[in-house]
Amino acid sequence: MADLAAFYTKHFDEIIEATIGVIQTNVVEYSKMPREELKKRTVASMDALIQDLRDPEKHAYQQHMRDISYDRFRQNIPLNSVQQVLRSANQATASVLRNYYADDPVFLLEMLDRLHELTAEGMMGMFNGYEDAQVEIISNQESALAEVSSPIVPVYGGILVLPLIGSVDSRRAGQIMEALLEAINTYSADVVILDITGVPVIDTGVANYLLQAARAARLLGSTVVLVGIGAEIAQTIVQLGIDLTGIVTRANLQAGVEYALELQGLAIRPR
Repeated sequence: MADLAAFYTKHFDEIIEATIGVIQTNVVEYSKMPREELKKRTVASMDALIQDLRDPEKHAYQQHMRDISYDRFRQNIPLNSVQQVLRSANQATASVLRNYYADDPVFLLEMLDRLHELTAEGMMGMFNGYEDAQVEIISNQESALAEVSSPIVPVYGGILVLPLIGSVDSRRAGQIMEALLEAINTYSADVVILDITGVPVIDTGVANYLLQAARAARLLGSTVVLVGIGAEIAQTIVQLGIDLTGIVTRANLQAGVEYALELQGLAIRPR
């Protein structure tokens, strides 16, 4: 609406000052912020809003609020505080509008309706920004957890141990495969011991992941040894008819290390 855009432009400074006052009164997190910093942020928001008034297809205000809320989430500022800032800006603008158009209620209502529409778009952008930040943090946490739960440990020259802990799905299997092949190259590993003691369930999907890892390792000249198969998992493997042909198996990590050393012509001898 051109008239509302013209109103914002004409009374820009007045609206900015009113907005700052309401924000500092209503939002605790912003009450002690230096006025110049708050003014800078308010001006940026107002500029984005005016862009949308002049060209509704831009959705500049929605994107601005999305970016702002993403940053505030990363700064541990509550979503409710960002909502209060947006409401405060709306409240301040509505108050200035009423000061000038109280005698023209039809026109005033028309501009207030458009203002509320823009506020709703800003709210949508705000929620999307918080969602973006949450998804990113969760994804980073999952990646960090995957690294912690699947550490690759060099135990001797040419011998690596990969203890798997927790459930293995397709996404994690891909991460494990990538890390394993990279470690084989880095350490020039001859043997990789996969310890599944900490894997609660073995099904055909997990078995296929292990077979794929073994084949990929062999292409790099490394032998895979599978250890940690308990009685329950062994029974499951038999019942499902899972074929682990091509993978050397040993009862536990100690037996796996002894086998790996034997392949290199070495052995652990008691003193």
